[in-house]
Amino acid sequence: MTRAAVSLFLLSATLYAQSPNLSISWVGQSSFVLRSDAGPTVVTDPPAPSIGYTLPSLNADAVTITHNHTDHNNSAGVGGKFTLIDGRPTTTRQEVTAAGLQFVLIPGYHDNQNGSLRGPNTIVRWNQSGLKIAHFGDLGQDQLTPAQLADLQNLDVIFLPAGGFFTITPERAAAYVNELKPRVAILMHYRTPLGGAAQTAGLPEAAASFSPVLYKPSTVVVSANTLPSSTEVWVMEPAADAVAVNAATFTAGMPVAPGSIASLFGKFSGSATTSAGAFPLPRKLAETEVLVAGKAAPLYYVSSGQLNFQVPAAQTPGQVLAEVRVGGQVIARAPVTVIPYAPGIFAVANQDGRANSANNPAHPGEVLHIYATGQGAVNPAVDDGVAAPAQPLSTSTSNPNVFFTGRQLAISYSGLAPGFAGVWQLDVALPSDVPTGPDLPLTVQQGIAGHSTAVTVVR
Repeated sequence: MTRAAVSLFLLSATLYAQSPNLSISWVGQSSFVLRSDAGPTVVTDPPAPSIGYTLPSLNADAVTITHNHTDHNNSAGVGGKFTLIDGRPTTTRQEVTAAGLQFVLIPGYHDNQNGSLRGPNTIVRWNQSGLKIAHFGDLGQDQLTPAQLADLQNLDVIFLPAGGFFTITPERAAAYVNELKPRVAILMHYRTPLGGAAQTAGLPEAAASFSPVLYKPSTVVVSANTLPSSTEVWVMEPAADAVAVNAATFTAGMPVAPGSIASLFGKFSGSATTSAGAFPLPRKLAETEVLVAGKAAPLYYVSSGQLNFQVPAAQTPGQVLAEVRVGGQVIARAPVTVIPYAPGIFAVANQDGRANSANNPAHPGEVLHIYATGQGAVNPAVDDGVAAPAQPLSTSTSNPNVFFTGRQLAISYSGLAPGFAGVWQLDVALPSDVPTGPDLPLTVQQGIAGHSTAVTVVR
């Protein structure tokens, strides 16, 4: 190896060492687990079981506590010989080293009356995997002090309460994001279907002051190289024993729409593999049920690892609980985040009705039939689990945007596909001068969500 090659190798190794991955998992409330590649594990504000969230079984190297309330101080529930970064007695700025990481304890208040209502609250800042991180605990201050601001500059990731009542309001949290301009702000301490105080806001209220928000799964992996250059606000899912996704995309963390087809993934012991044989779809297959916000949902398919169901069309936007029951017993739960529109594409058919593929391409000037889900409201409404009729057609109350190779296409029909429950049909015309070739991107976009698939077009 030449001297120049050795220098290049050492430089590459140094750059890699400066940007290791960091896994961030949201337990719920204000508790996160941060794991470095081959490095320390930090757990923040572990909650007591009574709050509704379950701490994972792991060994931590450091545990941070911002204040002495039961939804933040359950260090006894964390495994390992960890160092406790205890903000409860903090009245002056302190620096603490634990697990090779430098933590800064920044004293503050749980309310806007210098702690007279709810006591003190400590902001904890540290560097991990090359990222500057700050956890705000139950911040209640309407303004940060100059001393606090001096310690909270140029942050990469912040964990910020957004539920209000016990902490700052969502509007005040949004103002702090605008003031501090972190690369990522992750919202916390709001009510979810799994836990949290009834007085706090849930979704969509907790996120309503932020535009836009990006929806993420319960675990994300980031690094200094992959974080956005400008501020993003993330809404993560609390950890659960099952995950709900759009049945067409399987994208973890992305919401679903009313009336759409969704899938649950998890361990559903005792659920025999069975498919619905006819419409209307049954609310129970063998001994398996899925209850969404307490209401049995129509089922397409059940098994021990995957369940396909229709989200109730009347479900309002927000986050609700899905319970899986087998033989009447609850065996799994998952939060389901619902937004008005959440497109997911199953397949694209050519004008002749055959599936588009490299061996069966479309041609310029023809109509494409897009089969998807996530259409939201339709008129006239169709009962859950019932196959949509051909007469009258049930059309979308709001049309999406459809793009082919970046060019917007005209929509001749958007509504439920006749003969199916929860399937969205979009008919779009290909102009005569569209590009041709394999694997050309076709995108359906509506609201904050979109989904793309590949289409082949030839002359």
